Amino acid sequence: MGCEKAWELMMSRMDGEIQGRDSMILENHLRICPECRRQEASLHTVVQELERSRPVAPESTERKVMERICDARRKETAAILPYVVLPAALLAGLLAYLLYKLYMSGPVILIDKAARTLTVFYKVCQSVAAVSNVLFNTQYLGGILMMVGFSLFAGIIVLISRQLRKKGISQAYWRTIK
Repeated sequence: MGCEKAWELMMSRMDGEIQGRDSMILENHLRICPECRRQEASLHTVVQELERSRPVAPESTERKVMERICDARRKETAAILPYVVLPAALLAGLLAYLLYKLYMSGPVILIDKAARTLTVFYKVCQSVAAVSNVLFNTQYLGGILMMVGFSLFAGIIVLISRQLRKKGISQAYWRTIK
């Protein structure tokens, strides 16, 4: 075996990656080659010195790094939050209003229209979620796209409410009850 191969095996030994047969081959070469023995001794000395002089980070360093990571996450969340909370609050108010309007149109019509609307809404949400996962694969954009789905749902409810109002079903129903 040549000295170059022995040098590679010495490096493998330092990394703890040498196998049994290669270790025996290296030991045999070191017995007969004084130059490689000297190189191995100097390499061993350098590694020991590096281990002794390894700098130790202060205990507060890890805590400071973790605080910075948490602060960055909070800032990122705080930057996105206004764009999610306000539309969600507006949508919740709109849905409450529209559900009230649907309720005023009568129980039978309400149940029928709600079932149809929820079916459409479920399919829209599935489509939006699939598109979000495939195209963007991010948690914030997925939430925004879900808000678009909710907006579509609200639009469907508004459309139904307007159609009912045009037909006068709501007023006619309540007149017959009184």
